[in-house]
Amino acid sequence: EFNQPTITALDVSDVSADFIADPFIISHNSKFYMFFEVLNRLKARGEIGLATSSDGENWGYEKIILREDYHLSYPHVVTFNNEFYMIPESVESNGVYLYKAKNFPYEWEKVRTMVEGYYFDASVFEYDRKWWMLVASPGKLHLYYSDRLDGQWQEHPKSPVIENNHEISRPAGRVILSNDKLFRFTQDNSNYYGKSVKSFEINELSVTNYKEEEQKVILEGSNNENDWRKDGMHHIDQLKISNDEWLIAVDGHTFLQEN
Repeated sequence: EFNQPTITALDVSDVSADFIADPFIISHNSKFYMFFEVLNRLKARGEIGLATSSDGENWGYEKIILREDYHLSYPHVVTFNNEFYMIPESVESNGVYLYKAKNFPYEWEKVRTMVEGYYFDASVFEYDRKWWMLVASPGKLHLYYSDRLDGQWQEHPKSPVIENNHEISRPAGRVILSNDKLFRFTQDNSNYYGKSVKSFEINELSVTNYKEEEQKVILEGSNNENDWRKDGMHHIDQLKISNDEWLIAVDGHTFLQEN
């Protein structure tokens, strides 16, 4: 049960933040790193912030580690060939870009364009000796694949795998493999942005086919007055620590403020 938020916009110390959102976590050398969107109030633009933790429970805000002259959010972090990479959402610049850590976790450089176009919330994962990307455009969910994270990306023949549906098309966090099953998570934006998160099991994934099955709503607003997630939850990230232990980060909001 989520009682109190671990970190809020009030913890951001180097810029004035309207809200924070879209947490992604990664571990390195027995330490946990959380990257997330910080909405810079003065610039009215998303930037990528960092918090760190030694135990996964107590987090300390560090600083903004990535900013561009356009909005950034959804800082999806992954490892590939023992290097750290990030794919932040950069829809305002009309592309999906791959960043590589020059000095993890503080310095990042853009190394290539993965996909050109007006895309939200790219979620990448490795499966069956290939890399896959689920990424949204308004009402649609697109699928791409590549032999390498930093290679050429090709759109899947079944893409877009969802069309004309704002309820299940926009990614809501990392795709995970659990007990040999693949799960993706999606924002339900049917009534309003950030209402809830649903899970889907990906039953079939190859370069020729894609099939999935809706599971259930896993996160939603509490409807409790004065609760930090009263009006909705729209993101989940899950880091496997051991065979039966996961570290999970979520976000939630009210229409007065977002945490």
